[in-house]
Amino acid sequence: MQPLANNPALRSQMEDQVNFMTDLLTKTYDALRKLSDLNMRLAQQMIEDALGMSRQMVSCSDPFQMPSAAMSRIQPTAEHLRSYQQQLMGMLTSVQSELARSTEGQLALTSRGASAMADQMARGAGAATQAAEHAGAARNPT
Repeated sequence: MQPLANNPALRSQMEDQVNFMTDLLTKTYDALRKLSDLNMRLAQQMIEDALGMSRQMVSCSDPFQMPSAAMSRIQPTAEHLRSYQQQLMGMLTSVQSELARSTEGQLALTSRGASAMADQMARGAGAATQAAEHAGAARNPT
């Protein structure tokens, strides 16, 4: 019987698994990078909005103008949050579809590889059984 290290079907199966994991890790890294960029843009926008609101409130000469000044700055902040949410949902949907495509492709490869490995192992086991039978018949010529 052929050792597992020299089994081409097993080697191919293992290479397919490594390639699949590499693909998943690359896609996950890219998704995390995109998420980080999106979060940094939101943080920058929120800081700019807070600074704008602070400037507007400081410039108020009448304390009763402060609430209306603050309310006027809430709309842009809400728009930034809404935009962030839409971009986040789009990014997550895109990542999910990419991972699903990769997984579907890998399932087909895994099925073919497992079938090839099982066939090869069955042929190897059949050859080993025949060799043992011939060896046993040669020792007992009865």
